[in-house]
Amino acid sequence: MVPYIHVPDLHVGPLPLHPFGILVATGVLVGTSITTRRARTLGYDLIELNAFITWMLVSAFALSHVLDSIFYHWDDVVRRPWTIVMLWEGLSSFGGFAGSVVGLVSWKYFVIDEGHFLPHRRAKPLPILPFADLVLSVFPIGWMFGRAGCSTVHDHPGARATADTLLAVAYPLHAGEGTVTKFGFIEFIHGHDPRFDLGFLELLFTIVLAASFALTWSRRLPLGTYVIASGLAYAPVRFVMDFLRVPEREGGDTRYAGMTPAQWSCMVLFAYAVFMIFFVRRLRGRDLAEAVRERPVAAGEPAAATG
Repeated sequence: MVPYIHVPDLHVGPLPLHPFGILVATGVLVGTSITTRRARTLGYDLIELNAFITWMLVSAFALSHVLDSIFYHWDDVVRRPWTIVMLWEGLSSFGGFAGSVVGLVSWKYFVIDEGHFLPHRRAKPLPILPFADLVLSVFPIGWMFGRAGCSTVHDHPGARATADTLLAVAYPLHAGEGTVTKFGFIEFIHGHDPRFDLGFLELLFTIVLAASFALTWSRRLPLGTYVIASGLAYAPVRFVMDFLRVPEREGGDTRYAGMTPAQWSCMVLFAYAVFMIFFVRRLRGRDLAEAVRERPVAAGEPAAATG
């Protein structure tokens, strides 16, 4: 079995640093940095890329919590309606994906520039696909850090397994139970409650996906390849893994017609990826990327918008 990893909170003076938050922030920074480097190589407009990522992240983090509250913790929302705006209390991966879509559609039609405090409509909408494909080519690298965070806080415990299950995690039955091996401040606990850890399993899958994508960066692939590949790869794997979640009768995720909200979302994501195959084929050589490539600013011409 895989040992149960426990990473205690770190403290800088009175300020606690949670391992999950540190890993998620690291994933955002690393992913954004690599994406910017790839965009520079491809000649994409870095100002528009920054706006694209900003709209995407802000909307993703907000809706990640809102949809998590609605679909996974509705009873809590009924008892304490204000929790729906307490963004630090729970996140949902598919809620984040849905939020990203809302943010990207908003970026397509709206812009924030130096002359306006609020978003206003663009003179001409920009295509989403070039930047979306670029971001998704790097996204699994950032996602690895997020799922590494899930693996350290164990917020996705799965169903029980047998002690000889290769990828089962040796959860402790209670605090202080099991054999502990320390490496610095990190504890590896060998408990006696073997379970699947969905965060850990997805981390392993994401490492493979990230490596596969990175190996193709030097190749010239059709626009939309990473959008399609991400959906076709992630949706079925996540769909199957959710059957390993703790049953609802034991306090696990809410089910709708026998399936988790994530499983229903997986079907939508897979259908979208299949649709994109036909959509990309219909492009027939149209260079959508040209609309988001960086252009030299002529003398006297105003700088590009920043939002």
